[in-house]
Amino acid sequence: RCSSFAIEQVIGGSDTGSVLWSGSVVLAELIGARAATFGIVPGSTAIELGAGLGLVSIVASCLGARVVATDGDESIQPVAKRNVLLNQRLQDVAGSQSGSESNEGGQSGAGSVDVRQLWWGDVAAARALGSFDTVLGSDLVYGTDGIVGPVAREASFAALLCTMWLLSHENTTLVLTYRERKPIEARFFTMLWEQFEPDVEGTSGEAWRGEASPIAGVPESSSVRLFTFRRRRRGRTGGDTPP
Repeated sequence: RCSSFAIEQVIGGSDTGSVLWSGSVVLAELIGARAATFGIVPGSTAIELGAGLGLVSIVASCLGARVVATDGDESIQPVAKRNVLLNQRLQDVAGSQSGSESNEGGQSGAGSVDVRQLWWGDVAAARALGSFDTVLGSDLVYGTDGIVGPVAREASFAALLCTMWLLSHENTTLVLTYRERKPIEARFFTMLWEQFEPDVEGTSGEAWRGEASPIAGVPESSSVRLFTFRRRRRGRTGGDTPP
């Protein structure tokens, strides 16, 4: 069963994806608890943006989804691939010890992870991947020194949103976790609101603020918020822009 995972990190690495972030830990935990709510069921398809070390994708695949784990950083992909293989072995061992079939939650069953490089805004690459039942992402708009100034940051947000749109269809669930660090990051959610709407009944300003989902043993998780969105339906606009 999908109850234990092991993740290799690159402590001291220069890349943001070389270590586990609180947002990915929270998202992985929530997927384990609410998989069906997020559209993650045996045989479903999912794609993770900014996958880094691959934890979120590994958990989703363990629950039966066929996952594409993407990141723009080519150097982190060998680590992600090792993590996928490591956890496949762990789940195989767990399955054999429990006597259960590997396709009943084991990563080596119906679920799978395909690690690929994907740059946000690469229209041809996104279209080649197709659309997915679930689009996953954690701490995607964390600012780095490589992107300086509001204009460049907004361009990066637009590239990310373009990619999300191309990878989704009208029934796709977009599942994001986010920890606020810089005021400019709020601009991303304003732009997101233009094309996607909260996947909840009775949309209100509260949906914009996300859901707090603290995880025991992860102190920073208390400031991580969960957001679930779907594409806005035709004829509906983002006029109800969040505060």
